[in-house]
This record gives sequence, structure tokens and C-alpha cells, in this order.
Amino acid sequence: MDSKRISRRSFMGRAAGATGGMLAGRTIRLEASAPDTTPARPVPPSDTIRFGIIGVGMRGSGLLRDAISLPGVQCVAACELYTGRQELARQIVDKPIQVTGRYQELLENKDIDCIIAPMPDHWHQRIVLECCQAGKDVYVEKPMTHEVAQGFPMIEAAKKHNRIVQVGSQEPSSVIYQKARELLRQGAIGDVCLVESSLGRNSPCGAWNYTVPPDLSPKTVDWETWLGPAPRRPFSAQRFTRWRNWQDYGEGASGDLFIHSLTGIHYALDVTAPPKRAATMGGLFHWKEGRDVPDVITTLYEYPNFRATLRVTLNTSDDEIYRFMGTRGIMEIHGIENPSGFTIWPQDGKNDSPCTPAWPQPMSSTYAKRWHAEHDTQPGEAKPIEAAGYYAPPNYNDTREHLWNFFQSVRTRRPSVEDAEFGNNAAIACHMANYSYFNNALAVWNAEERKLTSA
Repeated sequence: MDSKRISRRSFMGRAAGATGGMLAGRTIRLEASAPDTTPARPVPPSDTIRFGIIGVGMRGSGLLRDAISLPGVQCVAACELYTGRQELARQIVDKPIQVTGRYQELLENKDIDCIIAPMPDHWHQRIVLECCQAGKDVYVEKPMTHEVAQGFPMIEAAKKHNRIVQVGSQEPSSVIYQKARELLRQGAIGDVCLVESSLGRNSPCGAWNYTVPPDLSPKTVDWETWLGPAPRRPFSAQRFTRWRNWQDYGEGASGDLFIHSLTGIHYALDVTAPPKRAATMGGLFHWKEGRDVPDVITTLYEYPNFRATLRVTLNTSDDEIYRFMGTRGIMEIHGIENPSGFTIWPQDGKNDSPCTPAWPQPMSSTYAKRWHAEHDTQPGEAKPIEAAGYYAPPNYNDTREHLWNFFQSVRTRRPSVEDAEFGNNAAIACHMANYSYFNNALAVWNAEERKLTSA
């Protein structure tokens, strides 16, 4: 028996006992917004969005498959520095496309409307700035930045050149998070005081130790270009394949995993600024193959009106926990990235029995008698306690939804669902976690000077 189910039943039992109510529930199936692969009518060429993709790695190849499944969208070019992935791009698109190792060719191509850029984090700022300058809208992977200072020039570039910049944490496009946000705004669980998120993995792949392709070498990879703004070093197949393990190229767990929880929190609770403070504890306990980021990390964030605790371990597989905890109940998201649904477990915030600690007799029994007379439910008068579950459609894919929203913004010029300002706030929260960990100090966001300091 699932321990989570037992604890939930126990919870509902206590809730029923508190009010003398019966247990009830309702289930609501939500609807996707992105259309099916085959549209009802062919999309005219004038309405077709033509995109290029820069980077066809693990995330990029998935984005490419999802993007070309959308009606009215066409991939016309791919840039990749590894020849094996160049061939992969051709295989995925299965139509003649331009394939190159120079991303500048995509920016110069007048037939390309926008760019999808699932590149390592250390490339994000440069590619966003150059896309905006070239007049290309851009979908950049999460986290938006590799360093705190990088986000503000990206925001300004998007404004200056009137470009759509969308960050690739897909939570704002998810029907699950959209409904959760709606209900939280309505006060479904009262005032949210605490959010907790936790996930665990226990495999080499889960810890980013991806299998190195056997043909990877300086002959098949343009290593110097891949390094870009990162420090110069000799070719490393491990660094190319497993780049999230090094600070030169990524942010480790905070940038890859925390970012989804943070994006969900910021979106669902209408957060429009980085946290005030962050405190991190963690360590490198198991994956000691040369990486310089922790494999266990826990961060406590201070927001003005609530606190959030995020935890990741790469050493123990565990269920994902993601809960918004309020004065009137709990909203439990079933999964963090691409969740299947969520459940609201209501609470009334009242005593379920007389609260008279250390009262003498007969004072205690007299009060208890009066309390039960006023609060006990009479037979036949019990009202059901209704827990509500909201679920995504079968085979739902919120990344596909996110891409659809991006292409719709490109087509209509409507604002992005996750623009550069939103992405910057979430990215800064990631940087705060790492700043606290590596400096062994409390990270404090200085909004006026746009930098992190220690406390």
C-alpha cells in the first residue's frame, strides 16, 4: 500500500472527525489548449511560422519533435556543433532542412521567423541578445541566465527590438498550473504561508551522467565554439555530454530542477520579484567523478508573504512532493514538471474538540459539555467535506502547450506567457540557492543594486 495514500486517508479521516462530516470528492478533467497534430483545415503558407533551432541535444531534440507536431509550424534550419546530432535533426524533421554549425546563418536567414534555443546555460545571454538584434523572436531554455547580471540586458534587448522572448519552463502554459493559480487567487486554501517541493533521483542518467556517444571527439564536435564564453580548456567528452555537472556551463540542481518549482510558485502565486533571502544546505556525497555541484541541496526561500522549501537529492529515488499549504487547506500538485493534476484537501482551521489544557474539574467538564452542545453535528445534519481533484487530459504534454503559446505570440504579437522579466526573477532565485551554498552564507537580493550580497 502506498504510504502517501495512507497518510492522505488519515488526513481525510481527521478532517471528517473534526466536523462530523462525511467524505466526498469531485474530479474535474481539464482541457488542453494546443491543437491536435492534424488541423481541421490546412494552414495557409502565409500563416505558417518558420523556425530554426540552435542545439539538438537531449532537451533540444524533444523540443524539435514537439514543435513540428504543431499545425502551422515548420522547422527550416538546425544548428548543432556535434555531427551526430546534426544527423539526428535531419532524422527528426524528416524533410530537407538547412543544417549548419554556425548559428549566425540562422539569424541571417530572412525566411526564419523565430529561434528555439535549448543550449547550455552559459550560452543563453549571448544567443538571446543576438536573436533580438537580428529581429528574431526566441524561445530560450531555462534557467534564463547563467549569472545574475545577465538577465537585465536581455530584458532591455527584448524591449528595444520589440521581440518575443519566452523562457522554457513550461509551468505557465500548463492547464494544471493555470487552474491552480485561478483557485489560489480565489482563496481555495486560504492564505498560503508555506510551499514545499521535493524530488529524488537515483541513477546515473538522473544525475546527468549521460552515456557519452562513442564517436564523440574533436573531429565530430566544434569544441572551441561550444565553449563560447566559458573558460578555455582541452576537449572533454564528459563536459560536452554532462555539462550540468560543472558551474562553467550550468547551475546544477537549482538551475535544472529547482527552476520548475520556482516557476510554478512564481506563476501560481503571482510573484513578480526574486525572493528576499535564501539559505541553502547541501553537499556532494555520492557523485564524486569530478563534478563541482552538489548532489543534495535544500533551500529555504523568504518571500514577503510566504516561505518556500525546495529539496533535491540525486542519491535516492523518491516521489515528487509539491504542496501549497494555506490556512484553509492544502493544494497538492501531482508531479512538478508536467504534472498529471492536483488535489485540494480542505481544512476549516477550527478545534475538533474542547481546548482546555490543564483546566481543573469541574471547570473542564462544564466547558466541554457546553462546547459539544454548540459544536457537535446532530444525526442527519452532517455536511460532506469535499476534496476536489483536477486532472490533465490523457497523454497531456505541457511542453507542447508552451511551444504553442510561443508560436502564437510570434504569430499575433501577444505578450509571452513567460517573458524575460518573469524568467529573470525565477533565474535569480536559482542563483540565490547556489550563492548561499558556495559562499556558506545567507543570500540576500539587493534589488536597488541588482546583485546578491551575504548576510
